[in-house]
Amino acid sequence: MNSPPLPVLAGVEHRFVDVGGGVTIHVADAGPADGPPVMLVHGFPQNWWAWHALIGPLADDGYRVLCPDLRGAGWSSAPDDRYYKNDMADDLAIVLDRLGVPSVPLVAHDWGGPIAAFLMLRHPQKVSGFFGLNTAGPWIKFDLAVVRHLWRFWYQIPISLPVIGPRLLSDPKGRFFRMTGRWVGAGFFLDEVDFRLYVRRMREPGHAVAGSRWYRTFLIREMIRARKFANTSVDVPMWFLHGIDDPVIAPTLLRGYAEHAAGFQLETVDDVGHWIVDQRPELVLDRLRAFLQET
Repeated sequence: MNSPPLPVLAGVEHRFVDVGGGVTIHVADAGPADGPPVMLVHGFPQNWWAWHALIGPLADDGYRVLCPDLRGAGWSSAPDDRYYKNDMADDLAIVLDRLGVPSVPLVAHDWGGPIAAFLMLRHPQKVSGFFGLNTAGPWIKFDLAVVRHLWRFWYQIPISLPVIGPRLLSDPKGRFFRMTGRWVGAGFFLDEVDFRLYVRRMREPGHAVAGSRWYRTFLIREMIRARKFANTSVDVPMWFLHGIDDPVIAPTLLRGYAEHAAGFQLETVDDVGHWIVDQRPELVLDRLRAFLQET
């Protein structure tokens, strides 16, 4: 299988950071090296390319834009690992150290949100703010209101199954991705060229297994431990911009966040589903610029 080359984006340099244990994290790095840094953390099944519409404008604003590929995704290593999200967060902390970046505001979508939140909780000195895009943090209340929404996560079960999950994720036509992607997007779907890039990358050795384990570890190990964050809090600006037509991450799941983050703000957007960065990049950029001015 021929590995697809890194997509070209003007002004982007590609760094490969050794974080130990034989794992290398790829980082797309754009903007002035001495500019104020910001880290953008992608979700699933995407990689750094998920941010391509924002990278250039933010770099032109003078920011140093860091877009890592998470462990098991994109052009980063996909080791034989359980993919605990705190380990994936520690990867990002090491990346910041290796690149000489003391602290950053974090921008996160989808699975990038919980991983970025772990970075914020485990390494608070490294995080100056959190901007969430159709994602969730660590403070989900497991009460009746949330239980009523658990059916929305049905798609995670086939993904998480041994053998079946990797086969679904490595399908060269990306049929499972296409079906669930349209559903979570409330009819909107990713650009076809971008979609094919993500599908091709998922077919690289170890990546489909890694993606399956992202979900399996969450469902059988991490979800039941989520209550340990009930008494944690952060003292940084925390804004969420949320497409309200996302059928999976309903605003109900974000209840109570203001109790844990003094600077919490939630803005919902009508007629937008899960793929908010792709569907409304100009809106995301506008709100992100305002957030970065505050942090």
